[in-house]
Amino acid sequence: MSHQLSQLTALIGLSATIALGQPRIASAKTSVEIGETAKAITVLITEPDSVGSGVILQQQGDIYTVLTAAHVVKNKVSYKITTPDDRSYQVISNSIRSAPGNIDLAVIKFKSTTKYPTAKLGNSNVLRSGMDLYVGGFPSTSRAITEQVFVFREGKVSANSNKTFEKGYSLVYSNDTLPGMSGGAVLNSEGELVAIHGRGDRDENNIKTGFNLGIPINRFATIASNMGVDLGGQVATIPQNTAPRSDDYFASAAQKYANGDYRGTLADLDRAIALNPQSVIAYVGRGMVKYQQLDDAQGALADLNRAIALDPKLANAYNNRGVLKAQKLNDARGGLADLDRSIALDPKFAQAYNNRGNLKYQQFDDVQGALADLNRSIDLDPKVAKTYYNRAVLKSEKLNDDRGTLADLDRAIALNPKYPFYYYYRGNLKAQKFDDVRGSISDLSQAIALNPKFANAYNNRGFLKAQSLNDLPGALADFDRAISIDPQYASPYFNQAMVKAKQNNIKGAISDMQQAAKLYQQQGKQQDAREAIDRIKQWQQTSNNSSF
Repeated sequence: MSHQLSQLTALIGLSATIALGQPRIASAKTSVEIGETAKAITVLITEPDSVGSGVILQQQGDIYTVLTAAHVVKNKVSYKITTPDDRSYQVISNSIRSAPGNIDLAVIKFKSTTKYPTAKLGNSNVLRSGMDLYVGGFPSTSRAITEQVFVFREGKVSANSNKTFEKGYSLVYSNDTLPGMSGGAVLNSEGELVAIHGRGDRDENNIKTGFNLGIPINRFATIASNMGVDLGGQVATIPQNTAPRSDDYFASAAQKYANGDYRGTLADLDRAIALNPQSVIAYVGRGMVKYQQLDDAQGALADLNRAIALDPKLANAYNNRGVLKAQKLNDARGGLADLDRSIALDPKFAQAYNNRGNLKYQQFDDVQGALADLNRSIDLDPKVAKTYYNRAVLKSEKLNDDRGTLADLDRAIALNPKYPFYYYYRGNLKAQKFDDVRGSISDLSQAIALNPKFANAYNNRGFLKAQSLNDLPGALADFDRAISIDPQYASPYFNQAMVKAKQNNIKGAISDMQQAAKLYQQQGKQQDAREAIDRIKQWQQTSNNSSF
């Protein structure tokens, strides 16, 4: 019944990605070798309330200089550095030097007699779309993940702009970065430092946008002396063409997307395509902006079709088109075919397995096939919260595996503790399957703290307060808040009526239940409407009898 605790039955939406695949360019070093280099030069930077990453840039005697993002060390607190050998050092007092001109770079220093490798600097000016690129850093921890672990991600250059945008960002890449990796190393195929990672590309729904941003090392070279760093000609430079290029507009689009300017993003991608009509990444990017942010399904389809025509082996484009077909175009079989093709082209594409698993469950009732795909997605990338959530829903709805559901929800929350839906679902599960009322209310309260307009969470918390804690004033406050957020939401009217009846406020109960019945009828929920009407008749009869 809708006036009971709401049980979520839909998976989080199929995730579209515009992380862009490109033809592989031969690398002088293997990814394993580059990963070892990245780990050797990357440090963890911590303070009481946040974490970040940094790169060991120079050594002078027993003083080491670390390059990081300025926002990692923006607070006036004492920072600690943890080196690759797991030793900890205090950042030298007053050693933090931020870049001039609001560039998001800073250098810090620590003292040690231990010998640590320093980064070899590359030339970021020569980076072109499709070149291999690697990012290393330390993702943020959570209550369930208490140890920082170095993470190394492979990807491609999406764009390298001649122009510098807000806070110095102009390099765009597809690597699957995570919060906490800001300040980490961006390396080329030689293992050379070519940028500092600064802005990731996951939105609040944990959906990939493909717009990761870094500050090129050549930009740092122009301001290093102002930050007290002498590079001694380490960075080779080549003149850059100042004429507008497609990459300039793509990088500008990435910056605007990060700032929530989706119309501006679209305009820049239009310009990028006008300058280079063969730019696959621009078509994929524009298609996904149209789909995810502007609700232009046909425009998105046209762009993805064009991207696939230009590069028939681009796994990401098939993944995105498959999601679009399934979600917006009512073409589940076409969506499944595209996701099959995406996985055939890239058998290690974790997100495509997640999307195919969701589609198998939602549209084809293929429970075992869905479970196999979600398991495979987690095996390939065990740090994606939404995949654990999707598997949790599958276990709950189809496999009756309550403990497995709870374990997956715990893991999803550990990986992304700021997404209210995970707490909401876990709160419902605790109440319904484990009789853990206190734990359920705690989770629902956290969901509300993260999203104060979460009407369902207020309704469910109010239901528990009334039914299990006999906190009738608290329950009424929650129902009232749910109604104020969503006046068309029938369940809190029903629940509020039941509480008022318990308080012998029959007149108020009848009024609320009449509104609930009206909304249920308007929404086609006839069984709920009949129950509401039966309650009204019962109370009216009681009221009439008491009047004699």
